[in-house]
Amino acid sequence: MDWFPRRHAIVLARSSLGRLAYLEKTGIIVPQRAGLPQRPTVLYSWEQILEIRAISRLRQHLSFQAIRKIIQYFDDHGFDRSLRDKHLIIGPTGVTWICPGSHATPQLIYLAGKRNSPMGQFVLAPLDPYDASSSGVISETKGAKVIDIDGFREKLRSR
Repeated sequence: MDWFPRRHAIVLARSSLGRLAYLEKTGIIVPQRAGLPQRPTVLYSWEQILEIRAISRLRQHLSFQAIRKIIQYFDDHGFDRSLRDKHLIIGPTGVTWICPGSHATPQLIYLAGKRNSPMGQFVLAPLDPYDASSSGVISETKGAKVIDIDGFREKLRSR
């Protein structure tokens, strides 16, 4: 696994020293420390850098408190807590997660939104993230976009 020093992580994650410190303080992203205990080298993995970028993208629409609640929901329900590999729909009413499962159609789980709305509600809504009208890559759902990375890669290979 590749490890990057803090100064490289700031550039790669398109973040700031303050944001990295906050993510470590809250326990969301905890880097490795190597070297002398008095002055350790702080190292981030590539997965952590991708996670920081995903959090930065979510931060454009959500508060850190809402992001922490989403991560806590994943922890509490036995899901991987990373956000970088989740299909999240950010809409005017909140955040919905397209949860892949053994079902033919994915489950939609409402994660965050207006105050006092419980997290983890199942959403009963027709959603086809592989809509043929957009070549199977992007689907519109009430103003939100869902990007299918695998479909995008397949489209690039076919060119």
